[in-house]
Amino acid sequence: MPLDEQTRAFLEASRAKPSAPPGSMPLDEFRAAVEPFRALGFEREEVAAVHDVSVPVEDGPDVPVRLYVPDVDGTPPVVVWAHGGSWVRVTVDLLENHFRVYANRSGCAIAAVDYHLAPESPFPRAIEEVHATARWARREAGAYGCDPARIGVAGESSGGNIAAAAALLDAGCEEPVGFAHQTLIAPVLDARFDTPSWDELGADYLLTKAQLVWAVEQYAPGVPPTEPLLSPLCATSLAGLPPTLIVTGEYDPLRDEGERYAEALREAGVAVEHVRRPGLIHHAIMVPRLLDRGRQLVEETTAAIGRALAAPQPAAQPLR
Repeated sequence: MPLDEQTRAFLEASRAKPSAPPGSMPLDEFRAAVEPFRALGFEREEVAAVHDVSVPVEDGPDVPVRLYVPDVDGTPPVVVWAHGGSWVRVTVDLLENHFRVYANRSGCAIAAVDYHLAPESPFPRAIEEVHATARWARREAGAYGCDPARIGVAGESSGGNIAAAAALLDAGCEEPVGFAHQTLIAPVLDARFDTPSWDELGADYLLTKAQLVWAVEQYAPGVPPTEPLLSPLCATSLAGLPPTLIVTGEYDPLRDEGERYAEALREAGVAVEHVRRPGLIHHAIMVPRLLDRGRQLVEETTAAIGRALAAPQPAAQPLR
C-alpha cells in the first residue's frame, strides 16, 4: 500500500530536519530530543486509579512502576509494559497519556515499568526489572483490585525486545510467573539487522540501522548479537512461551524479524496472531495526533490485548 498523505507529510517534515548522527551529541541532549513527542501523543484520559510503586529487584536498586487501573465493571488483568526508546531514552512520564489510553481501551491494568536506561544500566538489567515487575504483580495485584492470575507482558520497539526477552527468561525459570499472553508491537527481535526489510527501509523511514547498531552498543556492549535475550529470534527453543500477538508495519525496517518470530513461534507450537498493518511506519505509535494509523494501531491492538486476557469491558471513551 502506498504511504497515506499524513505519513508522507510527517516523513517529509522529519527528513527536512534530520537528527544528528547517533553518538554525536551528549547523551542528555539525545534523551531530551524526544520531548516533542509528548505534544504529539494522546490527550489525557482519566482512569480509575494510578499507583506509583517501587518494585524490588535482585542485586540492584528498586525499579519504579506506575500502575494504571481502568474504570471497569470487574477485576482487570495486569499487563506489564516495557516502553520503547532504543533502550537508552524515553520514560513512563513521557508516555503518560499513552498508558492511560492503553488501560482504558484494553480494560487491563497497565504496569508501566520505568526501567533503568542504558548505558548506565546495561543488558540484561531492563529485562530483569520487567520480569521482577511481573513477579510483583503476581504477588501484589490483588491489593490494587487487579487479578494476579492473569498477567500479560507487552512492549513496543525496543520495549518489545525487552518484553519478548522477559517471556523467554520466565519460560526458563524454575518458578515462572506464567505469562498468560505477550504482545510485541513493532519489536526488535534480531540484533544482526540483516533482513530484507532492513535493506529496503533502514535509511529513509526515521528508524535507521545506524541508530539501532549504536543503541545496541550502548545497551549490550560485548554481547554476541545471537544471544537469545538480546535477539529472541536466535533462541534455540521457543516452546512454553505464552500465546502471542505480534504487530508489524509495512514500512518498518523491523517488519521481517517480527514476521520471522511469529513463524518460529508457530513452529514451536505457540498460539500466534500476527498482524501486518499496511502503510505503517515505525514511529506511528508515538504520534497519534498526527497519524491516524498510529491512533488506530493503539486502539485496535490494545482492544485485542483485552480480548486475549478476557478483560472486563472498559468504560466507553471518546476516540482521540
